[in-house]
Amino acid sequence: MSTTVYYVRHAPYENPERLVPGRIPGYHLGSDGKEKARKVGEFFKGKPINYIYTSPLERTFETANIIGEQLPGAKIIHVYDLIEIESTSWQAFRLEELFTNEYYESFLNDPATDKVIESLNKLAARIKNLTLTLCAKHKDEEIICVSHEYPILALRLTLEGKPLNLLKTYNVSMGSITTFVFDETCHFLKDEYLEII
Repeated sequence: MSTTVYYVRHAPYENPERLVPGRIPGYHLGSDGKEKARKVGEFFKGKPINYIYTSPLERTFETANIIGEQLPGAKIIHVYDLIEIESTSWQAFRLEELFTNEYYESFLNDPATDKVIESLNKLAARIKNLTLTLCAKHKDEEIICVSHEYPILALRLTLEGKPLNLLKTYNVSMGSITTFVFDETCHFLKDEYLEII
């Protein structure tokens, strides 16, 4: 028997000023985001999913709530460890200014940097520990986690045994699904990436 953990990146959100939202509250799904979340929900419709875990930020739990409409028996649980990377040093920057920020550059290029509060190494440890804890709790089940791009990428690279500084060369689209499969001892078996059109 295997355990499947579906990691969904939140759907598109309203951000007309093109700022890095980080953990700043108040970023909600727009009409496009709600439609994308509905399509993600349709993918999961009929699957034996009883639990949807979500980051506490609006763009994630709004995505989770819409997915949950297709899984009426599923319980939605907010989990802090699914939250976005701690990005105080560069959140609220405009996206086009991001690569002028020395802290962001250090974060991307040195997984062990101490120039930021949460390095890539710390992020990877956080999300891997949570995932393995959930795997042990939900053995032989299928569950959903709604999170953010960097936690999902850090988990994927860690489980695949790849260097974390490859993160800057990977991408997960909003509303995409990254599936992680574990064996009965929560040993990682495989992953799969799916974009919902």
